[in-house]
Amino acid sequence: MAKLFLSYSRRDTQKARRFTEWLEREGHDVWRDEDDIGGGASFSSEIEEALNRCDAILALWSVDSVQSAWVRDEAGFGRDHGKLIPFSLDGTEPPLGFRQFQSIDLSKWKGRGEPPVAGRIRNAIERTCGKTASGAPSTVVARAPTQPGRGISRTLLVSALLGLVVVAVLGIFFWERWSAARQIAIAVVPSLQSPDRAMATDYANVAAADMAASLPRRFDGASVIAPADAGTQNAGYRMLITTAGKGPAANANLTLSEADGHSTLWSQSWSVPDASSADLKAQVSESATKAAFCLADAKGGRNRLSQPALGLYLSGCTGLGDTRRSNEDFVTIFERITKLAPDFPQGWDYLALSRSWIAESLEDSSPAAHATAVQSTRDAIAIARKLNPNSAMSYDAEFHLISGDSFRGLQVLEKGAKVDPDDGRIQMHLSDAFQSVGRMSDAVNAGQRSVELAPGMAYARSEYILALVYSGEFSKAKGVIADARKKWSNDPAIEYAHFSFEFRYGDARAALQMLPQVVDSSDAGLAPYRKFIMARLDPTPAKIDDAVGALSNQSPGSPVTRNRVLLALGYFGRVEDVYKLLGDRGFQPLVNKSVLFRPDFAKVRADPRFMQIAAQLGLVRYWRQTGFWPDFCTNEHLSYDCKAEAEKFPI
Repeated sequence: MAKLFLSYSRRDTQKARRFTEWLEREGHDVWRDEDDIGGGASFSSEIEEALNRCDAILALWSVDSVQSAWVRDEAGFGRDHGKLIPFSLDGTEPPLGFRQFQSIDLSKWKGRGEPPVAGRIRNAIERTCGKTASGAPSTVVARAPTQPGRGISRTLLVSALLGLVVVAVLGIFFWERWSAARQIAIAVVPSLQSPDRAMATDYANVAAADMAASLPRRFDGASVIAPADAGTQNAGYRMLITTAGKGPAANANLTLSEADGHSTLWSQSWSVPDASSADLKAQVSESATKAAFCLADAKGGRNRLSQPALGLYLSGCTGLGDTRRSNEDFVTIFERITKLAPDFPQGWDYLALSRSWIAESLEDSSPAAHATAVQSTRDAIAIARKLNPNSAMSYDAEFHLISGDSFRGLQVLEKGAKVDPDDGRIQMHLSDAFQSVGRMSDAVNAGQRSVELAPGMAYARSEYILALVYSGEFSKAKGVIADARKKWSNDPAIEYAHFSFEFRYGDARAALQMLPQVVDSSDAGLAPYRKFIMARLDPTPAKIDDAVGALSNQSPGSPVTRNRVLLALGYFGRVEDVYKLLGDRGFQPLVNKSVLFRPDFAKVRADPRFMQIAAQLGLVRYWRQTGFWPDFCTNEHLSYDCKAEAEKFPI
């Protein structure tokens, strides 16, 4: 029978497993990554081999799989090779590029017995696999016989010459395509010199798995070779992991080098008093993945770096976000790279981004310095886009220049995501920006997308958790928090996201215990938060007044303080007080608009006056001009119609 490749989201594993069992009972050979990728396999290469070997690719579309870059890539392979059979698990419409294919509906099948559409499935497999096996019918063109004794006709001669030209052009084209996308194979290896070989092997396996889960999605020509296969498969580069443990203390070292190990390209070391409390394994894995991304940038494209620019780039690229370096340090690094390699697009991307951070920091302090920094950033953006118009990073830099304007910032981010939907940083920013206009489901989808693109990055996971929490998806948020805690038990970003959930919507007593670890402040500084939690536990008017008053007295009148008060009033259902605060025209430009769409503010949104406030904040103009209305207009039981109410206010 047929060799079938099943493409699906991890969240649909149970349904995929049942479908596999039925297909196997039908006699088919089904390839599914959960069953068929070994623990030491080079993941992306096995998937690619299975795609080439199969007779048909069965894409299981669902609300989760349409967001998966892996599923879209695998389905795209099937579409382009004429062997795609699409299915719908829950009625979700396929993503753009696949809607011309009619999906077979599996939403009514509970996984027991035969699917209601079994006949359609059999016919689709037979039709697709028959076409794949036999190939497309050949076309025979009848030609008039040439007269004997005549030489080659002028027409045939011209055709032959044109054929040679076409072959030459195609040869150049494919050579350029090959040279522009060089294969990058990185072997992850535990060091034989590690005092604790078991620890080094454990770290190497985790790093290889995280790298393989994200790197091939971002770079088509990249593959990761896990430790078990490092001795049998060829690699151009080696990621060596060395560890040493003595009691709870541990040391770790990462070294990225050429395959022979003699030419070191980059390295990083850690020394921690307690390996478990520092999440050392996760830190090593995240750094290894980041270094692999940077290497693929530097050596996988058309413009490839060599020393000394390569070493500088790996240092700057992997160090981005390291608080031990200043923004000026990064600007200096990337300015030097652009001088050494002026045609290297990523150097200009990172230069624009680091310059944008400086411009953002100067916005409220020095108008002249801010204007100069903005112009230098825009100069770098212009060069970056000229060298590589398909990079989203320059849009990230542009976003930082206008981050105070949430609507313009969102438009820039959406442009960046359209240019490069696989840029995880843009997706993280989008998740936050969508919340500011009430597009909460889009915020969750963008957050999930960023996690798919960077599964080993704790900050991306924390932003996804916050999107789930502020969208009211508490059950799902708790599950993601639990999974994140297993991998990053002490990461500050994960801890903050966990605390944010418990502080407002979860276990108030757990939030009370977590408070000193999350909020770095004196006992006096922690007092207002403790009073808020105590008011949650015992919401008497007196305790609520005490909590709101304590929050108000922290830097009285500052925008941060007034937004904290706004949140507290919304949480405790003080609707009239909320409208009084929102009606202050001096405060309106400073309102954190995203809080208005959180679960706390359902009572506030239920009042038709909300549309008047939304109009004053510019939200109505955004909704009417873009057609993207906030989720609450359809998800909540309102006494008014959003669009009709919005018509009362000119834009």
